Amino acid sequence: MQQAERAKVLASEIAGLLIDVRVNLGVSRGLLNDIPASLASKRETVRLVIPEMGFFTWFVSGNLFHGDGLFGALHGLDLENLSSGVGVENVLSRVATEDQPQVAGGLRFAISSGQRCTLSYTTNPDNIQRDIILIGCCLRNEEGMPSFFSGIVIEKTAAVFLDGSDPFKAYCDAALSLAKERGNLLATRYLKSALNSAAT
Repeated sequence: MQQAERAKVLASEIAGLLIDVRVNLGVSRGLLNDIPASLASKRETVRLVIPEMGFFTWFVSGNLFHGDGLFGALHGLDLENLSSGVGVENVLSRVATEDQPQVAGGLRFAISSGQRCTLSYTTNPDNIQRDIILIGCCLRNEEGMPSFFSGIVIEKTAAVFLDGSDPFKAYCDAALSLAKERGNLLATRYLKSALNSAAT
């Protein structure tokens, strides 16, 4: 019976995370629906871009933090170490100093309350600033004790948060974000110029 109850709790928590993902997809679809009809008449194809997500699990009582390759890349952590498990202190040390108190506090609250949390913070792997969103929750064992903290991380980019009110600006913002990410200085300069001329 205890195993069945654990399965129900786990299924409920996973369902909650899926609801958060569906809400984000709903916002993206809403932005696509706001694209003016004149674009549709030109048969322009618009694609929904879903950002890559990094996945992680933290075994709370054993203080072992595991993550996939994207989680590692966003935090400057080696995949081999993440596969074996690293202490949460190691992960928190990769968060920008000014963001560490709110991230630690948010994780602590999520563990003690059992509620899902959404945290925004910055990392700086390889001297490249990364703005991260973490969504996660702490699962509990049959005694109600915190067991596993699982979730996803997404890098905040212009491509993730498009402004649907001006499709030209949205596409330029997304392209500018990609050019900056790839270090293409010439494309970055031209795209900034295009955005400045569109604003006037």
